[in-house]
Amino acid sequence: MKKTLLTCLLLAASASHAEPILKATTSWDDGAIAYPDGQAEITSIILRIEEGQEPPFHCHPVPTMGYMLKGKVRVDTVEGKSVVLTAGDPLVEVMNTVHRGIALEGPAEIVVFYAGAEGVPVTVKPEDDPDGKYCKQ
Repeated sequence: MKKTLLTCLLLAASASHAEPILKATTSWDDGAIAYPDGQAEITSIILRIEEGQEPPFHCHPVPTMGYMLKGKVRVDTVEGKSVVLTAGDPLVEVMNTVHRGIALEGPAEIVVFYAGAEGVPVTVKPEDDPDGKYCKQ
């Protein structure tokens, strides 16, 4: 039985293929990535942005990774930097930098992963952070 199980596992392993989609040491704007202190907490969402919708400016105080499932999005920072992403593109989001994403040419969907810590918010609006604890002002 053990030999059969091992054979099946080896066959399955040889038939599988892992294709890397992202490995980074900085965010898309070459900013630093830093993990928060505390008990690790991973959060994931599917973000849907409709064309013409203007999501609020916000920041992420935790490492944030995304993968474009569909559509096209332009991410703009308040500092004037921007990047355009299309379906199949991965990215490491800017940290502590105020920004927003706008869907272009139709709706967009992004799977987002936050590498946070218990008690640390993953998204913060600048108006909710007047002391600049999370968002660079």
